[in-house]
Amino acid sequence: MSKTIFITGTSTGFGKLTAVTLANAGHSVIAGMRNTNDKNAAAAKELQAIENIEVVDIDVTDDASVRNAVEKVIIKYGKIDVLINNAAVSGFGLLEGYSIDQVRKMFDVNVYSVLRMYQAVLPSMRKEKNGLVINITTGASGHTLPL
Repeated sequence: MSKTIFITGTSTGFGKLTAVTLANAGHSVIAGMRNTNDKNAAAAKELQAIENIEVVDIDVTDDASVRNAVEKVIIKYGKIDVLINNAAVSGFGLLEGYSIDQVRKMFDVNVYSVLRMYQAVLPSMRKEKNGLVINITTGASGHTLPL
């Protein structure tokens, strides 16, 4: 049974691979990434050329961007069956080498963005009485370094 799957952070890595794999399995994949007209234009064009993938410009750190992207998808597809929160940033190194602003930006992507996506998608899933959320995170959260 084909699902409508929204994936964040699809310009590279696991997000991109997951989008291609799920589209090839017959699902409707919404490949979310930022900067689709400049920095990530090549990645967006590559994914958009694959059947069953629609690329959506979304900045997961921006409330309005998240709300608008999710609303457009729900209007077009009727629902989102699966949300894969894949967008993440990591940092490795000495803690004192990071400014508070740099750490704040990491938290915005890795923590608050996940909550933003939940708030945007869960009302629709609740209405459908169906949905799945999968969270993928940066490798920096999987272990600590002796720094």
